[in-house]
Amino acid sequence: MFLSFFLKKRYLYQYLIGFSGCISVLTSGINLSWTSPYLPKILNGTYTNLSMTNDEGSWCAVMPLVGAFPGAFLTIFIVDRIGRKISTLIMAPIALASFILLAFSNNVFLIFFVRFIIGAVEGGLYTVLPMYLGEISDPQIRGILTASMGTSSIAGALLINILGFHYSIFTSSLLCSIVPIVHFLTFIFVPESPYYLIKNNKIDDAKNSLKILRASINVDDELNELKLIVARQEFEEKPKMTNLFTVKSNRRALLIFIIINCTRKFCAKNPIQFYTSSIFHSAKGSISANSSVIVFLSIEFISAILGVFLLDKTGRRPLLIVSTTICAITLHLTGLHFIFQDTYPSYLSMFNWLPLTSLTIYNIFYTVGLELAQTVYLGELFPTNIKGKALGIAEMLSVINSTIVSKIFQILGDNFGLHYSFFFFSGCCVVGLLLVIKFVPETKNKTLEEIQLYLIHKTASKNPNNSS
Repeated sequence: MFLSFFLKKRYLYQYLIGFSGCISVLTSGINLSWTSPYLPKILNGTYTNLSMTNDEGSWCAVMPLVGAFPGAFLTIFIVDRIGRKISTLIMAPIALASFILLAFSNNVFLIFFVRFIIGAVEGGLYTVLPMYLGEISDPQIRGILTASMGTSSIAGALLINILGFHYSIFTSSLLCSIVPIVHFLTFIFVPESPYYLIKNNKIDDAKNSLKILRASINVDDELNELKLIVARQEFEEKPKMTNLFTVKSNRRALLIFIIINCTRKFCAKNPIQFYTSSIFHSAKGSISANSSVIVFLSIEFISAILGVFLLDKTGRRPLLIVSTTICAITLHLTGLHFIFQDTYPSYLSMFNWLPLTSLTIYNIFYTVGLELAQTVYLGELFPTNIKGKALGIAEMLSVINSTIVSKIFQILGDNFGLHYSFFFFSGCCVVGLLLVIKFVPETKNKTLEEIQLYLIHKTASKNPNNSS
């Protein structure tokens, strides 16, 4: 039954298109996790032509986040001008050039520059791709398609750690340059979003796009419905940046995203991802740091595949609640480990399995909930006429939070000990959990129009005398 659903012809084309788009997100996972295998080697002098202080190393780790901010900002202005498809495609040659440049990098500042540029690509992709996938997909599989971005990013992280433990920067960079080539050669054949085409009065093109996406020639009813939806949104709210803040339903959507994003980021996944190898080395676990990293990421990847399907089966909200709860507990346990290993000499002989176990459980639940759900909500919460601007702002907020969290983790760890870092972010998870329970709605199996009507009704019910 499950396999027949997955292979249903109407959905199969959408899965293939989604897979092509998500190939691009491999570059994000590669870039974000690049420091895990290579930063310790640079800091310990393995690469004699590269030298870096600990402070420079922390900035090297967050450089993709710094680059993602302008990348998202620029994408805001092109996604509604040149379309979702072209906006995604242009990221491929930039990523390709960056990987080739990284292969021949002979100084730290060139590495900073390359990581900044690929970070800008990431910012652009996370602005446009959730929008594209959300607009082309049926409600029944929209969660699967958009959540696959997170799975792809995790696959990229696993790939670079495997390559990084066995190959030089030169070799791994050239191997990774294959990713944007494959993305470009496959994505060039996908159709444009029918929402975008209708917005730009390309009705015949929109109809042809729907025929491909739905694997059917009978798309007139859906086309007419999309035309009415776009017309209503354009009539009610002219597409201006200020609408994101002045229209109550948009403000509610933005509030929901801020809560999800802050909860996700303050679960400390980014610094754990940046410093995975260093954390396991400091934890003095029962197996080597390199092996721990591979086990850690392999289980995360398997969890992501499972989570992609759970999102459309159990819903987004329950997974968010369970995920945040388990993250709070496991981060606290990891903090206790770093206290006990220095305080009680006999502790390690009995509990040297704890850091890998607790962080692996953390990784599983973070992935199936917080990691994947945010991407799905991004493609669902905002109306078509301001979605490009909203997702750009959302990505910039995400970058700011990631940078703050990464620096807090590093500062607390360097000055007070890693246990302070883990305890602090465990407390942040608890705060985020309460906010998710209070404010975040369920969107499972709802069309994009039904979600907008829910947000409008929710704000109107609180303000019966206000029609906005």
